Amino acid sequence: MKRKINELVVVLISADLSSWFIVLFMGKRYALNYSLIWMFIMTVQIVSKVCLGVLVYNLYKEAYTDVLTGLYSRRYFYKRVANNKIKPPFSLLLIDIDDFKSVNDTYGHVVGDFVLRQFADILRNNAREDDVIARWGGEEFVMALPETNIDEAFNIADAIRKAVEGHCFCCEGVTCSITVSIGIASIDERADIDDIEQFFVTADKALYKAKENKNYITVTKI
Repeated sequence: MKRKINELVVVLISADLSSWFIVLFMGKRYALNYSLIWMFIMTVQIVSKVCLGVLVYNLYKEAYTDVLTGLYSRRYFYKRVANNKIKPPFSLLLIDIDDFKSVNDTYGHVVGDFVLRQFADILRNNAREDDVIARWGGEEFVMALPETNIDEAFNIADAIRKAVEGHCFCCEGVTCSITVSIGIASIDERADIDDIEQFFVTADKALYKAKENKNYITVTKI
């Protein structure tokens, strides 16, 4: 969607720029007195469409970005992953912060929000260019890992788990530590699956098992 919006804005601006140069050429060639008027009109059109493009982009960003963490929203994640054919190898990570309610209850929601933002940064730092990260809801996050087999997915998940475990979350004089549990669903080269729902169900079951131990990773192969 973002690409389509950008392409639309480029087309609109290109058309107006072409008209602007034509008017300028005609004015110089034939000494038309009204050329400046046309140039002014075209300039206004260009500026207005640039503003429109910025507005559309901001609306897009607001609709598909989680306000607190800056990650993609659940809506965007599902739209992007579900609308693309899954090509193995492919892995999905469901990540949940252990006992996050106790952080809010003990230190307050300001500290809790800070922890979520810092945690989002850890996810970004451990993600690759083509990975898609989103806040799934509350203290639960999701990562889609294209072209990633089960072993690679585990290595990424374990790097995240260790980074969180070793990170000191500090906010307004308060220091706290957290851990995460991670469920992984993965398919290899031989698998053939189009239903993203099966991934979510499988990863959710894996996450449930991981949370029985906490600070743990459970891997399931589809």
